[in-house]
Amino acid sequence: MERGKIDSLEYSLRRSNRKSMGIAIERDGAIIVTAPHQAKFNEIEKFVSEKKIWIYQKLAKKKTLNREKPRREFVNGQGFLYLGKSYRLKLIDNGKMKSARSPNVTVLRLWHGYFELAESEKANARNHFISWYRKQIKEQLKARIPRYDKRIGVTVKDTRILDLGHRWASCGRNGVINFNWRSVMAPVWVLDYILVHEMVHLIERGHTDRFWRLVSRVIPDYEEHALWLNENGADLDL
Repeated sequence: MERGKIDSLEYSLRRSNRKSMGIAIERDGAIIVTAPHQAKFNEIEKFVSEKKIWIYQKLAKKKTLNREKPRREFVNGQGFLYLGKSYRLKLIDNGKMKSARSPNVTVLRLWHGYFELAESEKANARNHFISWYRKQIKEQLKARIPRYDKRIGVTVKDTRILDLGHRWASCGRNGVINFNWRSVMAPVWVLDYILVHEMVHLIERGHTDRFWRLVSRVIPDYEEHALWLNENGADLDL
């Protein structure tokens, strides 16, 4: 069996009587490329190169499914991610949660480099964190969409924050984009990639050559962003 390599992706090549080329990811992560007998190797390399992001996404999904979720306990000193940085948790007496700057915050806040959680709410900590993340990503998107909408030539009519499982975002109909609340755990530059990716989908639904050209006009090194997400996405969870 022939073998090939594109960047860090090594694959096995199977020749067959089929008329088109295809890619399959085996259960163990092996990449199998099937191509017609008459296909030239440079044509196969071009095909694999164009499918790199798809391959990385499939490999990352398998890695995520086979990997144990991070076990974060809601105890003093445990780190929680926000925009790519880890902040340790402090359990605080209820009365100390209020301050002159944020008198209405009584459950969870990011304060002076720490997450502070009312100790009486420890049993509901995960729900409080999810609510906090949902609010933060909504604010981030509100600030960041205007940076890209005119450059891409689209109008985002609304954003919805959902639990999308292993997906980071999805493009809905009528200018609506759905975001996974976990996305706000990623660094800002990765969040921007997720956002731009979905905004481009508003005008180009599939992952076509045109789609990636449009993405690259806004984020020339988008492959690095996608690779970071594929390699580290499993850690973005509670």
